[in-house]
Amino acid sequence: MPESFRAALISFADRGLTPDQRAHLQRWAADNRAEEVWQSIKRAAQKNKKLLVEGFFIREILAAKCVAISFGHRWKYRERYRKQAEQMERIAKFLREPRPAGIPPYPSATELARMLDDAARNFRGEVAVSINLPGVLKLSRKSKPPTVFMSMVGNDLNNITGCWLNQEVAVLTDIAFNAPDVIDPEDARWARRRVERKKAPRKTRR
Repeated sequence: MPESFRAALISFADRGLTPDQRAHLQRWAADNRAEEVWQSIKRAAQKNKKLLVEGFFIREILAAKCVAISFGHRWKYRERYRKQAEQMERIAKFLREPRPAGIPPYPSATELARMLDDAARNFRGEVAVSINLPGVLKLSRKSKPPTVFMSMVGNDLNNITGCWLNQEVAVLTDIAFNAPDVIDPEDARWARRRVERKKAPRKTRR
């Protein structure tokens, strides 16, 4: 692979990189499809009169994977977050109750109660049964991290290039998640749609 993009991957510096992100970069740099995919995306961006540089692109792909994984894991904590939200609401209700005779009012009770209600709504929203990301997709407990990643990256690249780069998105997903099966570009298209479909048998790596 030509040195340009591979060199950018190898030399990418970010003090906050996790072991998973470092492994992702290593797979990406070693993959012989990486340069072709980058050049295809870069040409499409230039044709759409948008500037896309290596460092920004790499950072966005790493960030998209982190977000996708976080959505995939959040459902595990749904019951705990809901219980904590209920506790916040109970405390907020207590703070709004009139004080018994002889007990002075707490000066910040009203503001604290409002903050607890806001926090409870936030906690419930974080683990809601379904979540809508405008322009991306409707997420549910069935949404897998690779699907979320494909939808996010596909929409982001479309905003930059004006094209649905399904082939490129499929390769980027394949590399990001070290997929055991070859990811079909059609999966990238369907990841943007709010429908279920019966998947065709996947090609197996050799």
